[in-house]
Amino acid sequence: MNGNTDSNVLNKKFSRRKFLGVTKATAIGGVIAAGVIGGVAGYLAGSTSAPTVVKTQPGVPTTITQPVTKTVTTTASVPVARKLRVGYIYVGPVGDYGWSYGHDRGRRWADERFGVNQVESTYIESVPEAEVSGAITSLVEKGYELIITTSFGFMDPTAEAAQKYPDRYFVHISGYKSGAAGNAPENMSAAFAEFYQLYYLNGLAAGAVTETGVVGYVGAYPIPEVVRHINAFVLGANYAYKKRTGKNIKAHVSWIFEWVAPEKARSAAIALVEEKNCDVLAFTEDTPAVLQVAEEYQKKGRKVWSFSHYSDMREYGPTAHLTGQIANWGPIYLDFYRMVATNSWQTADIWTRIGDYMPYRWRLPPEKSTAGKPEGTVYLAPLNPVIPSEWQLEIKKKYEEMKELIFEPFSVEGNLGEPIRDQNGEVRIKNGERADHDTLWNMDWHVEYIEEPLPR
Repeated sequence: MNGNTDSNVLNKKFSRRKFLGVTKATAIGGVIAAGVIGGVAGYLAGSTSAPTVVKTQPGVPTTITQPVTKTVTTTASVPVARKLRVGYIYVGPVGDYGWSYGHDRGRRWADERFGVNQVESTYIESVPEAEVSGAITSLVEKGYELIITTSFGFMDPTAEAAQKYPDRYFVHISGYKSGAAGNAPENMSAAFAEFYQLYYLNGLAAGAVTETGVVGYVGAYPIPEVVRHINAFVLGANYAYKKRTGKNIKAHVSWIFEWVAPEKARSAAIALVEEKNCDVLAFTEDTPAVLQVAEEYQKKGRKVWSFSHYSDMREYGPTAHLTGQIANWGPIYLDFYRMVATNSWQTADIWTRIGDYMPYRWRLPPEKSTAGKPEGTVYLAPLNPVIPSEWQLEIKKKYEEMKELIFEPFSVEGNLGEPIRDQNGEVRIKNGERADHDTLWNMDWHVEYIEEPLPR
């Protein structure tokens, strides 16, 4: 849920719910379109080349320079009578190797599956929230039929544009406004590829390998999406660590109030290791900076571990990489391509999790699990063999159970049979309950194992 949110706004004295304007929305679960699944694994297996990222010597941070806003258009070489025209608006540079790169990878995936001779897609990158209305207008004036905006902060301008241009179609990523939810025009849909389940599995890996019993998280902004990911990660870490040692995990969170800020992420990661004794680091920041810090410590003989985020980042931490959460937005985009092209638009609020857009949703035995392989819209990066075999099997078991919603992280079962409490000791999830859509979407509390209070 990326966005160039002004950190000054977050410091003002009003509730985060009011800031976010959260209302109820209806999620569409299950396998949404079986027809889009063909070739997912083949494409992703062959898409290892990423945009250029400047690599430096060990101990020196990676630098990613955010380019000036520009439009890049992909066109087919063979003319056809009519092409579907799709415009994307990204909050960051496609070279971040994280959020915006992931969406652009999804754009290319959808283009290839739809047929490059039947679609013309374009994107505008590095668009500040204050300028998104102008970017949308530019795409409309150039004749784009379907416009996809990919930042939480783009939501209201997208809804306004949908109202203004009823003959165009709009999809907003990471928000809650859509015609399906009744709080936007019928020509606007919402969609999201959700990671909290994968973060819980990352937490299991963290709890299985930590030697200090202390894990850290570099957070972008304290919005519900990031908060639920942090909580899921910490719950998973506590599950595995307490099973191993009988002790609760300790977790520290460092907020950087940026989405793309490798220098800040690097500094925060080092502080978590040096000052808090964290030896496993998760993060929400769109570059491999935190993973690179972990790799540098590994080279110096200190075991520090981290993860992939949005894209497969193993090359940036070949020793330190444990696993990670990866998104493929392509199947979601392909659904909308097909609806517009066939005049069969249906407004939707799509919220995909493990199991959605997979060719075989039923759980498999752990030893045959597909965990660690590309599939669906959200999946795990490969598991590092350093994770003990019994915990690899546990990760795979829960991954498979999540496909059928047999297991959910925000439940008593996800917390070793104990109610899930916040930092004040208040029970948030009790026996027999699971976090529902609204609980997850509005999450504004930290679980009890986290040391730092949640910024308000």
